[in-house]
Amino acid sequence: MSKEKWQKTTDVFDEYERRFAAARAEKKPFAPWKAEDRGKILSQVKSMLGYREELLPEIGEMEEVSRTSYGSYDAIQYRYETWKGFYGASTLYMPCTEEKVPLVFVCCGHGSAGRCSDGYMAMGHRLASLGIAAFVMDNIGQGDRNFRSAEFKAPDHWLAVAPFYCGLTLQGLIVMETVATVRRMTRDPRFDARRFGACGNSGGGTLTLFLAALAPELAVLASCGYPSEVSYLLQKERRHCACNLLLGSSFKAEMWEIYGLFAPKPLLLEGGKHDNLIPQDLFLRNARKVKNTFVQMDAEKNFSYKLTDTRHPWALEDVNLISAFMSRNLLGVESVDAEELFVVEDPSAYAVKMPDDMLSTAELAHRLTGKKMPEGTELEDVFPPTFKGEKLDPDTIRRDLGRGDVMRVFAQFECALLKEKE
Repeated sequence: MSKEKWQKTTDVFDEYERRFAAARAEKKPFAPWKAEDRGKILSQVKSMLGYREELLPEIGEMEEVSRTSYGSYDAIQYRYETWKGFYGASTLYMPCTEEKVPLVFVCCGHGSAGRCSDGYMAMGHRLASLGIAAFVMDNIGQGDRNFRSAEFKAPDHWLAVAPFYCGLTLQGLIVMETVATVRRMTRDPRFDARRFGACGNSGGGTLTLFLAALAPELAVLASCGYPSEVSYLLQKERRHCACNLLLGSSFKAEMWEIYGLFAPKPLLLEGGKHDNLIPQDLFLRNARKVKNTFVQMDAEKNFSYKLTDTRHPWALEDVNLISAFMSRNLLGVESVDAEELFVVEDPSAYAVKMPDDMLSTAELAHRLTGKKMPEGTELEDVFPPTFKGEKLDPDTIRRDLGRGDVMRVFAQFECALLKEKE
Protein backbone atom coordinates (compact mmCIF):
# COMPACT_ATOMS: atom_id res chain seq x y z
CA MET A 1 0.00 0.00 0.00
CA SER A 2 1.56 3.26 -1.14
CA LYS A 3 2.00 5.90 1.56
CA GLU A 4 2.41 8.51 -1.16
CA LYS A 5 -0.94 7.67 -2.78
CA TRP A 6 -2.70 7.71 0.58
CA GLN A 7 -1.23 11.12 1.41
CA LYS A 8 -2.08 12.53 -2.02
CA THR A 9 -5.66 11.27 -1.73
CA THR A 10 -5.97 12.87 1.70
CA ASP A 11 -4.55 16.13 0.38
CA VAL A 12 -7.09 16.19 -2.47
CA PHE A 13 -9.99 15.59 -0.06
CA ASP A 14 -8.65 18.39 2.17
CA GLU A 15 -8.54 20.81 -0.75
CA TYR A 16 -12.15 19.99 -1.64
CA GLU A 17 -13.15 20.64 1.98
CA ARG A 18 -11.62 24.11 1.75
CA ARG A 19 -13.33 24.78 -1.60
CA PHE A 20 -16.72 23.81 -0.17
CA ALA A 21 -16.13 26.02 2.89
CA ALA A 22 -15.15 28.95 0.65
CA ALA A 23 -18.26 28.47 -1.48
CA ARG A 24 -20.48 28.44 1.58
CA ALA A 25 -18.81 31.58 2.96
CA GLU A 26 -19.24 33.34 -0.39
CA LYS A 27 -22.98 32.72 -0.56
CA LYS A 28 -25.30 35.28 0.99
CA PRO A 29 -28.64 33.95 2.27
CA PHE A 30 -31.89 34.88 0.57
CA ALA A 31 -35.10 36.02 2.23
CA PRO A 32 -37.76 33.69 0.75
CA TRP A 33 -40.56 35.82 2.18
CA LYS A 34 -39.54 38.69 -0.13
CA ALA A 35 -40.82 38.65 -3.71
CA GLU A 36 -37.52 39.75 -5.26
CA ASP A 37 -35.62 36.97 -3.49
CA ARG A 38 -38.22 34.34 -4.35
CA GLY A 39 -37.56 35.00 -8.03
CA LYS A 40 -33.80 34.65 -7.51
CA ILE A 41 -34.20 31.37 -5.62
CA LEU A 42 -36.42 29.98 -8.35
CA SER A 43 -33.87 30.93 -10.99
CA GLN A 44 -31.12 29.15 -9.07
CA VAL A 45 -33.28 26.05 -8.60
CA LYS A 46 -33.78 25.80 -12.34
CA SER A 47 -30.07 26.31 -12.93
CA MET A 48 -28.92 23.57 -10.55
CA LEU A 49 -31.43 21.14 -12.09
CA GLY A 50 -30.84 22.09 -15.72
CA TYR A 51 -34.62 22.64 -15.74
CA ARG A 52 -35.97 24.16 -18.94
CA GLU A 53 -39.66 24.89 -19.38
CA GLU A 54 -39.48 24.27 -23.13
CA LEU A 55 -38.28 20.70 -22.49
CA LEU A 56 -41.28 19.64 -20.41
CA PRO A 57 -43.17 16.77 -22.06
CA GLU A 58 -46.80 16.89 -23.12
CA ILE A 59 -48.49 13.95 -21.41
CA GLY A 60 -51.59 12.69 -23.13
CA GLU A 61 -53.88 9.74 -22.52
CA MET A 62 -52.91 7.08 -20.02
CA GLU A 63 -53.45 3.43 -20.93
CA GLU A 64 -55.02 1.37 -18.16
CA VAL A 65 -53.03 -1.86 -17.88
CA SER A 66 -54.83 -3.48 -14.95
CA ARG A 67 -57.14 -2.73 -12.05
CA THR A 68 -57.46 -4.30 -8.60
CA SER A 69 -60.50 -3.58 -6.44
CA TYR A 70 -60.18 -3.00 -2.68
CA GLY A 71 -63.83 -2.26 -1.97
CA SER A 72 -63.98 1.49 -1.42
CA TYR A 73 -61.14 2.18 -3.88
CA ASP A 74 -59.25 0.66 -6.80
CA ALA A 75 -55.54 0.37 -7.58
CA ILE A 76 -55.16 1.16 -11.30
CA GLN A 77 -51.93 0.57 -13.22
CA TYR A 78 -51.14 2.97 -16.06
CA ARG A 79 -48.60 3.12 -18.89
CA TYR A 80 -48.23 6.33 -20.88
CA GLU A 81 -45.83 8.28 -23.05
CA THR A 82 -44.12 11.25 -21.44
CA TRP A 83 -41.53 12.45 -23.96
CA LYS A 84 -41.95 10.90 -27.41
CA GLY A 85 -40.62 7.35 -27.27
CA PHE A 86 -40.21 7.50 -23.47
CA TYR A 87 -42.77 5.88 -21.16
CA GLY A 88 -43.98 6.11 -17.60
CA ALA A 89 -45.52 3.57 -15.22
CA SER A 90 -47.77 4.58 -12.34
CA THR A 91 -50.35 3.35 -9.88
CA LEU A 92 -53.46 5.40 -9.16
CA TYR A 93 -55.20 4.54 -5.89
CA MET A 94 -58.65 5.85 -6.75
CA PRO A 95 -61.61 6.14 -4.35
CA CYS A 96 -64.85 4.75 -5.78
CA THR A 97 -66.99 7.88 -5.99
CA GLU A 98 -68.64 10.07 -8.60
CA GLU A 99 -67.46 13.21 -6.81
CA LYS A 100 -64.21 15.02 -7.51
CA VAL A 101 -61.55 14.01 -5.01
CA PRO A 102 -58.24 15.47 -3.83
CA LEU A 103 -55.11 14.00 -5.39
CA VAL A 104 -51.74 13.43 -3.74
CA PHE A 105 -48.62 12.62 -5.75
CA VAL A 106 -46.60 10.07 -3.77
CA CYS A 107 -42.95 10.53 -4.75
CA CYS A 108 -40.73 7.47 -4.51
CA GLY A 109 -37.18 7.15 -3.29
CA HIS A 110 -34.78 4.36 -4.11
CA GLY A 111 -35.63 0.69 -4.08
CA SER A 112 -35.55 -1.98 -6.74
CA ALA A 113 -39.35 -2.29 -6.57
CA GLY A 114 -39.91 1.43 -7.23
CA ARG A 115 -43.54 2.43 -6.66
CA CYS A 116 -44.24 -1.15 -5.46
CA SER A 117 -41.93 -0.80 -2.46
CA ASP A 118 -43.83 -1.50 0.76
CA GLY A 119 -43.85 2.06 2.12
CA TYR A 120 -45.14 3.72 -1.06
CA MET A 121 -47.83 1.08 -1.57
CA ALA A 122 -48.86 1.46 2.06
CA MET A 123 -49.12 5.24 1.63
CA GLY A 124 -51.22 4.88 -1.52
CA HIS A 125 -53.62 2.46 0.14
CA ARG A 126 -53.84 4.59 3.29
CA LEU A 127 -54.69 7.81 1.43
CA ALA A 128 -57.26 6.10 -0.79
CA SER A 129 -58.94 4.53 2.23
CA LEU A 130 -59.39 8.07 3.59
CA GLY A 131 -60.99 9.27 0.34
CA ILE A 132 -57.88 10.88 -1.18
CA ALA A 133 -56.63 9.68 -4.56
CA ALA A 134 -52.91 8.85 -4.65
CA PHE A 135 -50.77 8.80 -7.79
CA VAL A 136 -47.48 6.91 -7.40
CA MET A 137 -44.98 7.15 -10.28
CA ASP A 138 -41.90 5.06 -10.96
CA ASN A 139 -39.03 7.48 -11.35
CA ILE A 140 -36.88 7.33 -14.47
CA GLY A 141 -34.93 4.07 -14.50
CA GLN A 142 -36.61 2.66 -11.38
CA GLY A 143 -39.24 -0.01 -10.72
CA ASP A 144 -40.88 -1.19 -13.94
CA ARG A 145 -38.83 1.41 -15.82
CA ASN A 146 -35.57 -0.34 -14.87
CA PHE A 147 -35.92 -3.08 -17.46
CA ARG A 148 -32.59 -2.65 -19.24
CA SER A 149 -30.20 -3.83 -16.56
CA ALA A 150 -29.75 -6.00 -13.52
CA GLU A 151 -30.41 -4.47 -10.12
CA PHE A 152 -27.60 -2.23 -8.81
CA LYS A 153 -26.16 -1.62 -12.32
CA ALA A 154 -29.01 0.61 -13.54
CA PRO A 155 -27.32 2.88 -16.10
CA ASP A 156 -30.72 4.49 -16.74
CA HIS A 157 -30.81 5.82 -13.18
CA TRP A 158 -28.10 5.08 -10.61
CA LEU A 159 -25.18 5.47 -13.01
CA ALA A 160 -26.71 7.88 -15.53
CA VAL A 161 -24.07 10.20 -17.01
CA ALA A 162 -25.54 11.36 -20.33
CA PRO A 163 -27.91 14.00 -18.83
CA PHE A 164 -24.91 15.78 -17.30
CA TYR A 165 -22.91 15.57 -20.52
CA CYS A 166 -25.88 17.19 -22.27
CA GLY A 167 -26.15 20.04 -19.75
CA LEU A 168 -29.10 18.50 -17.90
CA THR A 169 -29.35 16.47 -14.69
CA LEU A 170 -31.16 13.23 -13.92
CA GLN A 171 -33.08 14.93 -11.09
CA GLY A 172 -34.01 17.72 -13.50
CA LEU A 173 -35.51 15.20 -15.92
CA ILE A 174 -37.44 13.59 -13.05
CA VAL A 175 -38.73 17.00 -11.91
CA MET A 176 -39.71 18.07 -15.44
CA GLU A 177 -41.59 14.82 -16.00
CA THR A 178 -43.36 15.12 -12.64
CA VAL A 179 -44.33 18.77 -13.13
CA ALA A 180 -45.77 17.85 -16.54
CA THR A 181 -47.74 15.03 -14.91
CA VAL A 182 -49.12 17.36 -12.23
CA ARG A 183 -50.28 19.76 -14.95
CA ARG A 184 -51.85 16.95 -16.94
CA MET A 185 -53.79 15.77 -13.88
CA THR A 186 -55.30 19.23 -13.35
CA ARG A 187 -57.28 18.52 -16.54
CA ASP A 188 -58.59 15.15 -15.31
CA PRO A 189 -62.28 15.55 -14.33
CA ARG A 190 -61.96 12.98 -11.53
CA PHE A 191 -59.82 15.30 -9.41
CA ASP A 192 -60.31 18.65 -7.68
CA ALA A 193 -57.34 20.64 -8.95
CA ARG A 194 -57.66 23.03 -6.01
CA ARG A 195 -56.81 20.17 -3.65
CA PHE A 196 -53.58 18.72 -4.99
CA GLY A 197 -50.75 17.64 -2.70
CA ALA A 198 -47.47 15.77 -2.77
CA CYS A 199 -45.47 13.72 -0.32
CA GLY A 200 -42.24 11.80 -0.69
CA ASN A 201 -39.44 10.09 1.18
CA SER A 202 -35.68 9.90 0.58
CA GLY A 203 -35.29 10.44 -3.18
CA GLY A 204 -38.97 11.37 -3.04
CA GLY A 205 -38.00 13.95 -0.44
CA THR A 206 -35.58 15.35 -3.02
CA LEU A 207 -38.35 15.50 -5.60
CA THR A 208 -40.81 17.18 -3.22
CA LEU A 209 -38.16 19.79 -2.38
CA PHE A 210 -38.10 20.86 -6.01
CA LEU A 211 -41.86 20.54 -6.43
CA ALA A 212 -42.12 23.09 -3.63
CA ALA A 213 -40.49 25.55 -6.03
CA LEU A 214 -41.73 24.41 -9.43
CA ALA A 215 -45.26 23.04 -8.96
CA PRO A 216 -47.49 25.93 -7.85
CA GLU A 217 -50.50 23.69 -8.58
CA LEU A 218 -49.82 21.92 -5.26
CA ALA A 219 -51.78 23.15 -2.26
CA VAL A 220 -50.05 21.05 0.41
CA LEU A 221 -46.67 19.32 0.68
CA ALA A 222 -44.93 16.80 2.96
CA SER A 223 -41.21 16.11 2.48
CA CYS A 224 -39.43 13.35 4.38
CA GLY A 225 -36.12 11.53 4.68
CA TYR A 226 -34.24 14.37 2.98
CA PRO A 227 -34.77 17.79 4.67
CA SER A 228 -31.35 18.92 5.91
CA GLU A 229 -28.77 20.82 3.83
CA VAL A 230 -27.78 20.32 0.20
CA SER A 231 -24.24 21.45 1.07
CA TYR A 232 -23.92 18.59 3.55
CA LEU A 233 -25.42 15.88 1.36
CA LEU A 234 -23.23 16.61 -1.66
CA GLN A 235 -20.03 16.60 0.40
CA LYS A 236 -20.52 12.99 1.46
CA GLU A 237 -17.39 10.99 0.68
CA ARG A 238 -19.18 8.19 -1.13
CA ARG A 239 -20.62 7.43 -4.52
CA HIS A 240 -23.99 9.12 -4.93
CA CYS A 241 -26.83 8.01 -7.14
CA ALA A 242 -26.94 10.26 -10.20
CA CYS A 243 -30.31 11.68 -9.10
CA ASN A 244 -28.60 13.36 -6.13
CA LEU A 245 -26.23 15.44 -8.24
CA LEU A 246 -27.04 19.12 -8.77
CA LEU A 247 -25.11 21.60 -10.92
CA GLY A 248 -23.15 24.20 -8.94
CA SER A 249 -25.34 23.68 -5.89
CA SER A 250 -22.62 24.93 -3.51
CA PHE A 251 -23.09 28.46 -4.84
CA LYS A 252 -26.88 28.36 -5.12
CA ALA A 253 -30.00 28.25 -2.99
CA GLU A 254 -29.82 26.11 0.13
CA MET A 255 -32.55 23.65 1.03
CA TRP A 256 -34.37 25.89 3.53
CA GLU A 257 -34.59 28.66 0.96
CA ILE A 258 -36.16 26.31 -1.59
CA TYR A 259 -38.70 24.93 0.89
CA GLY A 260 -39.42 28.56 1.75
CA LEU A 261 -40.87 29.06 -1.73
CA PHE A 262 -43.83 26.88 -0.71
CA ALA A 263 -44.81 29.31 2.04
CA PRO A 264 -47.43 30.28 3.03
CA LYS A 265 -49.13 27.00 1.96
CA PRO A 266 -49.22 24.04 4.42
CA LEU A 267 -45.85 22.29 4.60
CA LEU A 268 -44.75 19.33 6.73
CA LEU A 269 -41.10 18.31 7.09
CA GLU A 270 -40.37 14.96 8.67
CA GLY A 271 -37.25 13.04 9.64
CA GLY A 272 -36.43 9.88 11.52
CA LYS A 273 -34.56 10.01 14.82
CA HIS A 274 -32.71 6.86 13.77
CA ASP A 275 -32.16 7.79 10.12
CA ASN A 276 -28.55 6.87 9.29
CA LEU A 277 -28.51 9.12 6.20
CA ILE A 278 -29.89 12.43 7.49
CA PRO A 279 -28.53 13.74 10.82
CA GLN A 280 -31.28 15.09 13.04
CA ASP A 281 -29.27 18.19 13.99
CA LEU A 282 -29.19 19.25 10.33
CA PHE A 283 -32.89 18.40 9.97
CA LEU A 284 -33.70 20.66 12.93
CA ARG A 285 -31.48 23.50 11.70
CA ASN A 286 -33.20 23.38 8.31
CA ALA A 287 -36.63 23.29 9.99
CA ARG A 288 -35.78 26.34 12.12
CA LYS A 289 -34.85 28.34 9.04
CA VAL A 290 -37.92 27.25 7.08
CA LYS A 291 -40.14 28.09 10.02
CA ASN A 292 -38.79 31.65 10.10
CA THR A 293 -39.99 32.14 6.52
CA PHE A 294 -43.52 31.13 7.57
CA VAL A 295 -43.27 33.39 10.63
CA GLN A 296 -42.21 36.34 8.46
CA MET A 297 -45.20 35.67 6.18
CA ASP A 298 -47.63 35.45 9.13
CA ALA A 299 -48.29 31.81 8.26
CA GLU A 300 -46.63 29.99 11.16
CA LYS A 301 -49.73 27.82 11.64
CA ASN A 302 -49.17 26.31 8.20
CA PHE A 303 -45.71 24.94 8.96
CA SER A 304 -45.00 21.81 10.97
CA TYR A 305 -42.06 19.49 11.42
CA LYS A 306 -41.45 16.33 13.38
CA LEU A 307 -38.76 13.80 14.18
CA THR A 308 -40.43 10.41 14.30
CA ASP A 309 -39.10 7.36 16.17
CA THR A 310 -38.18 5.72 12.86
CA ARG A 311 -35.30 4.93 10.52
CA HIS A 312 -34.93 6.00 6.87
CA PRO A 313 -37.77 4.06 5.13
CA TRP A 314 -41.39 4.97 5.81
CA ALA A 315 -42.87 3.08 8.75
CA LEU A 316 -46.35 3.10 10.30
CA GLU A 317 -45.68 6.29 12.29
CA ASP A 318 -44.62 8.11 9.12
CA VAL A 319 -47.64 6.97 7.11
CA ASN A 320 -50.02 7.98 9.90
CA LEU A 321 -48.37 11.38 10.34
CA ILE A 322 -48.41 12.25 6.64
CA SER A 323 -51.86 10.86 5.86
CA ALA A 324 -53.31 12.76 8.84
CA PHE A 325 -51.65 15.95 7.56
CA MET A 326 -53.14 15.39 4.10
CA SER A 327 -56.60 14.55 5.48
CA ARG A 328 -56.62 17.66 7.65
CA ASN A 329 -55.60 19.99 4.82
CA LEU A 330 -57.33 18.40 1.83
CA LEU A 331 -60.50 17.03 3.41
CA GLY A 332 -60.85 19.15 6.54
CA VAL A 333 -61.12 15.93 8.54
CA GLU A 334 -59.00 14.64 11.44
CA SER A 335 -58.18 11.00 10.63
CA VAL A 336 -57.83 8.13 13.07
CA ASP A 337 -54.41 6.44 12.95
CA ALA A 338 -54.11 3.12 11.17
CA GLU A 339 -53.05 0.27 13.46
CA GLU A 340 -50.86 -1.42 10.86
CA LEU A 341 -49.46 -0.86 7.38
CA PHE A 342 -51.41 -2.23 4.45
CA VAL A 343 -49.41 -5.03 2.81
CA VAL A 344 -50.09 -6.09 -0.78
CA GLU A 345 -49.93 -9.88 -0.97
CA ASP A 346 -49.08 -10.03 -4.67
CA PRO A 347 -47.26 -6.90 -5.92
CA SER A 348 -46.70 -8.61 -9.28
CA ALA A 349 -50.34 -7.78 -10.06
CA TYR A 350 -49.19 -4.15 -10.25
CA ALA A 351 -46.59 -4.82 -12.95
CA VAL A 352 -46.49 -2.62 -16.06
CA LYS A 353 -44.39 -3.76 -19.02
CA MET A 354 -42.44 -1.08 -20.83
CA PRO A 355 -42.14 -1.13 -24.65
CA ASP A 356 -38.96 -2.90 -25.78
CA ASP A 357 -38.07 0.02 -28.04
CA MET A 358 -38.46 2.66 -25.33
CA LEU A 359 -35.69 5.24 -25.34
CA SER A 360 -32.98 4.91 -22.72
CA THR A 361 -32.21 7.84 -20.42
CA ALA A 362 -29.09 8.57 -22.48
CA GLU A 363 -31.07 8.52 -25.72
CA LEU A 364 -33.66 10.84 -24.20
CA ALA A 365 -30.99 13.33 -23.11
CA HIS A 366 -29.50 13.21 -26.62
CA ARG A 367 -32.89 13.79 -28.26
CA LEU A 368 -33.81 16.68 -25.98
CA THR A 369 -30.54 18.57 -26.44
CA GLY A 370 -29.09 17.40 -29.75
CA LYS A 371 -25.85 16.44 -27.99
CA LYS A 372 -24.57 12.86 -28.11
CA MET A 373 -22.25 11.50 -25.45
CA PRO A 374 -19.31 9.37 -26.67
CA GLU A 375 -19.34 5.71 -25.61
CA GLY A 376 -17.51 5.02 -22.37
CA THR A 377 -17.87 8.53 -20.96
CA GLU A 378 -17.69 8.57 -17.15
CA LEU A 379 -18.80 11.26 -14.71
CA GLU A 380 -15.16 12.31 -14.18
CA ASP A 381 -14.95 13.03 -17.91
CA VAL A 382 -17.86 15.47 -17.58
CA PHE A 383 -16.64 17.03 -14.31
CA PRO A 384 -12.85 16.47 -14.28
CA PRO A 385 -11.42 16.38 -10.74
CA THR A 386 -8.64 18.89 -10.05
CA PHE A 387 -5.90 19.44 -7.49
CA LYS A 388 -3.97 22.69 -7.07
CA GLY A 389 -5.57 24.05 -10.21
CA GLU A 390 -4.51 21.15 -12.41
CA LYS A 391 -6.40 18.14 -13.72
CA LEU A 392 -5.97 15.28 -11.24
CA ASP A 393 -4.03 12.24 -12.46
CA PRO A 394 -6.01 9.19 -11.26
CA ASP A 395 -2.82 7.12 -11.11
CA THR A 396 -1.50 9.30 -8.28
CA ILE A 397 -4.30 8.54 -5.78
CA ARG A 398 -5.97 5.60 -4.10
CA ARG A 399 -8.91 4.75 -6.37
CA ASP A 400 -11.00 2.86 -3.81
CA LEU A 401 -11.34 3.61 -0.11
CA GLY A 402 -14.32 1.30 0.34
CA ARG A 403 -17.12 3.72 -0.61
CA GLY A 404 -16.95 3.72 -4.39
CA ASP A 405 -14.49 4.94 -6.99
CA VAL A 406 -12.71 7.98 -5.53
CA MET A 407 -12.47 9.70 -8.92
CA ARG A 408 -16.26 9.50 -9.21
CA VAL A 409 -16.57 11.00 -5.72
CA PHE A 410 -14.27 13.86 -6.73
CA ALA A 411 -16.31 14.32 -9.93
CA GLN A 412 -19.43 14.65 -7.76
CA PHE A 413 -17.64 17.36 -5.80
CA GLU A 414 -16.76 19.16 -9.03
CA CYS A 415 -20.41 18.99 -10.12
CA ALA A 416 -21.49 20.67 -6.87
CA LEU A 417 -18.69 23.25 -7.14
CA LEU A 418 -19.38 24.09 -10.77
CA LYS A 419 -19.42 27.85 -11.23
CA GLU A 420 -21.41 29.49 -13.97
CA LYS A 421 -19.42 31.56 -16.40
CA GLU A 422 -19.79 35.27 -15.84
